[in-house]
Amino acid sequence: MSPVGKPHPKDKFTQSEDDKLRLLVQVFGTSNWKKVSEYMVTRNPRQCRDRYKNYLAPHLNSSPWVPEDDAKLLALVQQNGRKWSMIAKEFPGRTDINIKSRYSLLLRQEEREKEKQKLNPTPAPLIQKLQPAPALEFDDSVDLFDFNELQDFDFGF
Repeated sequence: MSPVGKPHPKDKFTQSEDDKLRLLVQVFGTSNWKKVSEYMVTRNPRQCRDRYKNYLAPHLNSSPWVPEDDAKLLALVQQNGRKWSMIAKEFPGRTDINIKSRYSLLLRQEEREKEKQKLNPTPAPLIQKLQPAPALEFDDSVDLFDFNELQDFDFGF
């Protein structure tokens, strides 16, 4: 509960809350989050600001990620570490939150792929090159149940 007795849920914003927040930002702007939150009733100023700046602002790039951007993101993280705000500067319209979320998704996908490889490993290259052994030829004149004759048989080893 907030100090004035209003609950501030940690639940996801609903579509109607998003619509209301957009409208309130048009009326009050992006510098009076306290006033915006008063009209949101169940959200505090920080929740309103973060939701708008990270997800609803019109300048945000919400287009799907392309493989080239994924590769760029992975390279930047390898080069700079997990400095999301710095990396976000390389992706106009994408927030540090969006960058971090995408990176986490890529890591999960890579981990799933590794697990899949463990469950269904492809044969090693050496095994792929092996040819089936030639069929053994049996000498019908040898009685396989007479072990004395087998001692004198040349197996070709």
